Amino acid sequence: MVTVLGITGPFFAVVALGYLAGRRGWMPDGAVRSLNVFVFYFAMPALIIQALSGQDIAAALGGAAVLVWLSAGLAAFALAMAAMRLLFAAPIGELALAGQAASVGNIGFLALPLMLATFGDAAAPLIAVALIVDLTVLIPLSIGLIEWGRGSGETTRMLAGIARGMLVNPFILAIAAGAALALSGLDLPQAGERLLAFLGNAAGATALFALGVSLSERRTGGDRKAIALLCGFKLILHPLLVIAASAAFGLDAAQTALLVVIAAMPIAGNVFVIAERYGILVQRLSTAILLSTAAALITVSLAVLLAGA
Repeated sequence: MVTVLGITGPFFAVVALGYLAGRRGWMPDGAVRSLNVFVFYFAMPALIIQALSGQDIAAALGGAAVLVWLSAGLAAFALAMAAMRLLFAAPIGELALAGQAASVGNIGFLALPLMLATFGDAAAPLIAVALIVDLTVLIPLSIGLIEWGRGSGETTRMLAGIARGMLVNPFILAIAAGAALALSGLDLPQAGERLLAFLGNAAGATALFALGVSLSERRTGGDRKAIALLCGFKLILHPLLVIAASAAFGLDAAQTALLVVIAAMPIAGNVFVIAERYGILVQRLSTAILLSTAAALITVSLAVLLAGA
């Protein structure tokens, strides 16, 4: 376990450094946004394209991994909704966000750099699977349920907007570009490869530092039982559901282990963006994201240990 912490610890240490910088006021207003623009639109897409271009992406997207991630995510979503309803009599909007928090983890800014550095480019197709399912199924499901609960009659318009957003999402575009390169068998010119490598090498540390700074700005508080439930469902239940789904669909042990590492990631920051947009569970989700990110040092390390890194 000490060896594994030596692998995962530096990644979380960079998050902690970003958190420290934010708390000490060393980051001026707008600094996080600027870092996120670089990571989201340039560095991470380059890392994704580079990692996917040499992989058998068709096998991953057409195999059992998609069914495993989708079924585990939907199960975590439904169980979180049921628990919030039974324990807190929560309305539909809170149920939807609890479901999203339980099933959608921080893949872009944490899982992606950590897993590519730890497991190599072989992890890229499974990261792509998780990103595609989360962005096209689980997040739209959450927003659709919120709109339905509001009775605003805007569900179709909202989901259409999400669909348009997915088409221009840098991560989705990067997955498409990397998959196209992998399927074509073509190689980029040397200058193109160097550009991707140069940008991709900057992605990990920048993303993790920006994550830490953003965590330092979170308002904390709220019902402790609800916060503990949200953290527990994401960090513990979701990985267990991935293991169960992998057994049901016959996914091989190596792919199962990698999907468990992805599932052990903390609650994604985009859950808070939606919560703030609708004014639902804002403070509780903010706290849950902060605490689950801190606790993920343990869950991710255990998952990496299981994966035999």
